Amino acid sequence: MKRDWKYWALLGAVVLAGGFSSCSDDEEDEKPETPAKVDVKTIHLNGYITKDSVLKDLGLDVDYIIDDQLTVQDNAKLTIEPGVTINFAEKRGYLLCEDNAALNMEGTAEKPIVLQGSYPVRGSWANVIFQTNRPENKMAYVKLLNGGSDAENGVLAITNEGSVSVKNCKIDGSLGAGVYNVFADKALTAFENDTITNASKSAMLLQSYGFLENIAANNVFYGNGANGIEFAGYANVIEKTVTFNNLGYDYIINSDMTIQDEGLMIVNDSVTFKFGNGVGVWIPSGLIQVNGTAEKPVVFTGTKDEAGFWRGITFESNTQNQGGSYIKNCEFKNAADKEGEDNSALYVHTGYTEGVKLISLENVKFTNVLNYALSVLWDGNRKEIEGLDASNLSFENCGHNVFVDLDGALNMSFAEGYGAFFDSLEEVEIAE
Repeated sequence: MKRDWKYWALLGAVVLAGGFSSCSDDEEDEKPETPAKVDVKTIHLNGYITKDSVLKDLGLDVDYIIDDQLTVQDNAKLTIEPGVTINFAEKRGYLLCEDNAALNMEGTAEKPIVLQGSYPVRGSWANVIFQTNRPENKMAYVKLLNGGSDAENGVLAITNEGSVSVKNCKIDGSLGAGVYNVFADKALTAFENDTITNASKSAMLLQSYGFLENIAANNVFYGNGANGIEFAGYANVIEKTVTFNNLGYDYIINSDMTIQDEGLMIVNDSVTFKFGNGVGVWIPSGLIQVNGTAEKPVVFTGTKDEAGFWRGITFESNTQNQGGSYIKNCEFKNAADKEGEDNSALYVHTGYTEGVKLISLENVKFTNVLNYALSVLWDGNRKEIEGLDASNLSFENCGHNVFVDLDGALNMSFAEGYGAFFDSLEEVEIAE
């Protein structure tokens, strides 16, 4: 049965004496001997909020303690006023907004709202979870300190169809990621002027590319396990337009990426992608448009600076709309993780096309590639690839520069007259 939320004005010393379990093996720090200071007037909360409620600033070092977990539900709205400090008594403790409820936490620069564990160590409480998309879901000048006890999650979690606006907030000391998202395509209605620091894992661990739309370029990530936006799990298919802008940190791709159907992947200048071991991109349909400049190129590389660490990009699409596919001013590094021409830094398969241009290459560089830098399967009379010449492509420290199947785009045989290797692009034009 659901319970309305309850206030228990118990002595803080009594609660603190018996309310904490010992550190688990996955915590990186030992708990200090002295817990956070709690006043006898501190209010204890637990259970469910089922009607509109307000947590006011009591003027204490710790205004409220959530003894276990607090859930806002049944269309209720919980407002936390500026200056409020909330402690979580348990490592598993969390604040959840679900069932069409709303959670509004808007502090000020002078009076921020603080959510923290009762001990100042990473992972001393779990997270704040948004599972609703009410417009009142807002965070401003909120500090989330030393949470993320579920190392596979994050201290700010946005799941299901949840969404929230986050501005001028600080996440410090998560045992997992800073921000975690799964399924919620529109999870951030805003993410501006926020700081994520000291997370054991990524600053952001996301499972939806739609999450990117409202992330501003003025956020600061530092001192995290990975100072970037990591995509993994369900974030593996682009079926609509997704734009990757330079936000000041890397995009970390740890699940194979597929661009298909109406998908359009736009990559603007100065962006760096770092792919996990064996991870790559497959484009069976849809488009890729890489807009690097000579001064600010786009870089596709691995999370380790090691030849063959990631797989590469496989391009097979014949989609022609929206300007077609092109790669301009781009460097492929540390790719081609396995032998075989289909494991190249860039593999272009034109066997299903009819002589129309599929992709344009301009000032593309291949560096430290373990096996094949560029593989092309096409008939020598076709013109599907624009820019296949030495003025647009360069190679440095590659196992093989170019592989071309000249006569039979679908024939993978290495018999004479089919597959051929080239160290110089000029040779491609004369071999048929």
